[in-house]
Amino acid sequence: MLVTRYEPFNDIRKSFDLVNQIINSVEQKRGLNSSLTFDFVPKVNTREGKEAYHVEVELPGIKKEEVDIKVDGNVLTISGERTLRNEVKEEDYQKVESRYGAFSRSFTLPEEVDVENIHAESENGIVEIVIPKLKKVDNNSKKIEIK
Repeated sequence: MLVTRYEPFNDIRKSFDLVNQIINSVEQKRGLNSSLTFDFVPKVNTREGKEAYHVEVELPGIKKEEVDIKVDGNVLTISGERTLRNEVKEEDYQKVESRYGAFSRSFTLPEEVDVENIHAESENGIVEIVIPKLKKVDNNSKKIEIK
């Protein structure tokens, strides 16, 4: 018996692929090249540690200089573009499964984060954004004894 991995959004993904194929074929017929196709959407993992939140973004083949990370108010936005490489000119691809295009991912940050000390590092195609938590002031009431 063959075991297959269940992917709950596979049908939705196929629908988006079909729409993108239609848009791309119309653009090619008209000679257009739009950066509005949403083919490439980087995968993101988020986790909460004791002192910080961590956002890991998978960006294979994208240089760190081509990625823009901004915080506007309490919204963290990661954007950039993954471009098609034109290295193989003498060969025609039979099938291209890699995704290319402009991307943008936004996340609403919790209120208790230290926006001034957010930092990011890139290693092996993964950008990790560290969002430190603000130090909580202990608001426990305490009775003061008079001496």
